[in-house]
Amino acid sequence: MQGPFSQRVISILSRAVPASYFAIACLAFWNNFLRTGKWTSLFWMVSEGVVVVLLVFRRPTRSVSRRPWDWLAGIAGSFFVLMVRPTGGTAVADAAGFALQLFGTGFQLYGKIVLGRSFGIVAANRGVVSSGPYRLVRHPIYLGYLVTHAGFLLSNTSVRNVAIYAAAYVFQFARIHAEERILAQDGEYREYLRSVRYRLIPGVY
Repeated sequence: MQGPFSQRVISILSRAVPASYFAIACLAFWNNFLRTGKWTSLFWMVSEGVVVVLLVFRRPTRSVSRRPWDWLAGIAGSFFVLMVRPTGGTAVADAAGFALQLFGTGFQLYGKIVLGRSFGIVAANRGVVSSGPYRLVRHPIYLGYLVTHAGFLLSNTSVRNVAIYAAAYVFQFARIHAEERILAQDGEYREYLRSVRYRLIPGVY
């Protein structure tokens, strides 16, 4: 049985380790922006940089999944996207990609602000949120990610980046289902499911 000190150490490490990894990836994209002036690199950094703050200050969980697959889905879905890299691109692709990133980043930041300290990586119940963008879809942050990543990929197309995003979204979809399975144990969330039909894309999924 873990004592208070051990629990405290585990809590600190579970925040500090992933936050540090995200911070290192963001620094690499910031350096790329300074070197190349690519706005898609800057917005990628902003998009993922907010995660660092949310990971550090997230609230304790009410219940967290103990299934190994759910942990794999959460970790892989979060960290695979950090493996993409900027590439050369045309001015048209850069402009279109930037427009998508601008919208996607704004939308997912809105979702993160509304979610606040309930943010996490592994499927858990950190409180039910049903306001703001959560009235449109059940996973607005992931919708913002999807648009942001599409924008980045449009102006940074490579076999490597396509493969990384394809793998990441296999785990992201698994992550969505894991989160809903855990949250559905809460009566408040079951009521929310009845009022918001779509998980990710309005009218589609």
